[in-house]
Amino acid sequence: MDRWSQTEDGVRYVEHGPVTGGTYVLVHGLGGSLEQWSEIVRRLGHSARVLAIDVPGFGRSRTATGAFDVEAAAATIARFCAAKQVHDSVLVSHSVGCVMAARVAALAPERFRRLVFVSGALVRASELTQHPGRALREPLLGLTVATQFLAGLLPIPRQLLTAMARSALLRSALLRPFVADPRSLDATLLVETLTGTGSPAVLRILFTAKAIAYDTMLRSVQQPVDLITGDADRLIADEDRQLVRALVRVERDVVIDDCGHWPWLEQPAELADLLIASGSGADD
Repeated sequence: MDRWSQTEDGVRYVEHGPVTGGTYVLVHGLGGSLEQWSEIVRRLGHSARVLAIDVPGFGRSRTATGAFDVEAAAATIARFCAAKQVHDSVLVSHSVGCVMAARVAALAPERFRRLVFVSGALVRASELTQHPGRALREPLLGLTVATQFLAGLLPIPRQLLTAMARSALLRSALLRPFVADPRSLDATLLVETLTGTGSPAVLRILFTAKAIAYDTMLRSVQQPVDLITGDADRLIADEDRQLVRALVRVERDVVIDDCGHWPWLEQPAELADLLIASGSGADD
């Protein structure tokens, strides 16, 4: 990935591609960093301008205390988009990042013509974080949600990433909750996209989950939305995708075969092609 830059108010970002081919703004998911989009940035950047950012409180902007506020982070991202003269763009988000994207789009609707939620139809998972007792009724989903939060909380040491890259057995043992086929992952891309993950801010999000109105934030989205989901995503069922359709105006609902919760790592070529289609407005 291109060398990253940083604004005066601390937003770390990568900008790649020509300014004449449309613009994509990429927002990572829970505990992630802009590095998760590495291959997507390269592929989209052949024909479009791409901005991948660290959500304030994550990536290199994480703090030891885990300080994080959804409203403040969304306002910071909106100011960043204004400073970078983002207009008529596609706002792409992953997983829990769809809540952040929805809030940013509500603050600056004139800057985005379409949103793409990658692995973002998390209606039941969101309800479970707000009402933990429901995990008794859906124990498998509860365990999966807990695993996602734990993984997002803890930074992954470089040594462990390197070990996973070298060992299909270790990948299978550690990454099974997140991907469909850990053994098939590209080793180099695994290290690159998971570098910089983990932030104490994940714990703050968990503790304040009841104050994050998932339904309300999604209902505020004025733009059309595309859903992209892996067929083996353990957090998202057909029911979730149907529930999201009741909250936002979904124009495309695409399922990627042989893919779990991390399409940017598992199926980056197909994901990039789908994002290009979203940017062009082409039919599926």
